[in-house]
Amino acid sequence: MRLGYKAPVEGRHHASMTSPSRSRQIPPQEAETKALSVRLHELGLEPWDALVLAATVFLAIVMPIEAVFGSLDALWLMVASAAISIVLAVDIRRRLRAEGQPYLQGWFPVDLLAVIPFDLFAEIPGIAGTTVETGLRLLALTRALRVTRLFSLQRRWRLQTSLNPAVLRLSFFAFWIALVAHWMASGWIALDGPTSAPADLGPYQGSLYWAITTLTTVGYGDITPIGVTQTYYTMVAMAFGAAMYGYIIGNVASLLSNLDVIRAKHLRRVETVNQFMRDRQVPHELQAQVRDYYNYIWETRVGQETEILEHLPKPLRVEIALHTHRNILEQVPLFAGAGNEFFRELVGHLQPTVFLPGQSLMRRGEIGRELYFIDQGSVEVLDRNDEEVLAVLTDGDFVGEMALLADQPRANTVVALEYCRVYALDRTGLDHVLAGFPDVAAKMHSIAEARRIESTPDDAASPPAERSGL
Repeated sequence: MRLGYKAPVEGRHHASMTSPSRSRQIPPQEAETKALSVRLHELGLEPWDALVLAATVFLAIVMPIEAVFGSLDALWLMVASAAISIVLAVDIRRRLRAEGQPYLQGWFPVDLLAVIPFDLFAEIPGIAGTTVETGLRLLALTRALRVTRLFSLQRRWRLQTSLNPAVLRLSFFAFWIALVAHWMASGWIALDGPTSAPADLGPYQGSLYWAITTLTTVGYGDITPIGVTQTYYTMVAMAFGAAMYGYIIGNVASLLSNLDVIRAKHLRRVETVNQFMRDRQVPHELQAQVRDYYNYIWETRVGQETEILEHLPKPLRVEIALHTHRNILEQVPLFAGAGNEFFRELVGHLQPTVFLPGQSLMRRGEIGRELYFIDQGSVEVLDRNDEEVLAVLTDGDFVGEMALLADQPRANTVVALEYCRVYALDRTGLDHVLAGFPDVAAKMHSIAEARRIESTPDDAASPPAERSGL
């Protein structure tokens, strides 16, 4: 009788249990492009949303500069300001249709201020050069308030994307620090701060240098405030810089404490196990194997799968398990032709487990009741004398499917060559599923009977790997 797996052949592709397709290997460049598109989809940014986001950031950067320098005499800036007003006006209309009254009571005033081109009104002949122009340019600063919408966007991305939360938080933090430094530099220009900067630096470069050294609490002292107004402005900037420094330390401490909580839980578990083994006088070699197992569980986070899935509702658990395991389940001859509903019920009975190097998945002569799917690692199938290696199975292979239907002894011993993560399906789980699919059960028993009749375990002419009946 042949084994319940496909023996590896030179050049044969071993697809892992998580690969989306066994018929075609996706090129690395295509896989990276697909992953990037998935990430962009997770961000929830349609082309229109990306355009509005870019317009919002543009206003936050340009409006302070225009307020302190006055007219920049750049036609493209005027065109950009007018175009942004149109884009944001259309966005308000879209949001009114989609959100209605809640939008009017929320972000509508901020969005409306961002639409009004106060900076363009300041360029109207008869207004330019008057005190009205100064007032309009100060009002134009309110257009930059729309950038505060990024706070809600940041919260949404942290909850709805698979991006690393720490990386996402630090990225937004770097953006806000750069933007605040830009605003502070603009304010320093308005207070004539650049007059005390080195002569070879322009007004903005000198002001930005002062803002960064103040925010980072470095304060070299080469640019100092002159007068009461600049002194108070500097005091506020230093206070903000100290608060920012505290925020950074707090975030780093938070990340480390969260990491330590998980690590401490693992260490407590290992210490409890060590104490148990010492009390029971477990041999040192066996103790080492137990510790190796727990270290492997910690390093690979194998136990997280069960912990995460058990907190999900059953429909989500089934969808994730089906996506992860269906490709390998379909390769089992006993399951050939089974429908989608059968596999949806079956994946819920797969149990993850780990085998250490040298441990036996199954032994010759024992009554088998499990089918094993190799998710990661490799195992070797030994001959009837447990001396020669008949085959080596790796990621995506399976072994032992005949044990699901017949109480017969294992014909071969299978040993793990390295740390192996496998999924086990036992007869109890399969019987529970087959009770609801009598047609599949009849077909499986028919296939098993045919294979039993065809088996010739005493035929010396047949290769052992084809007759073992695992």
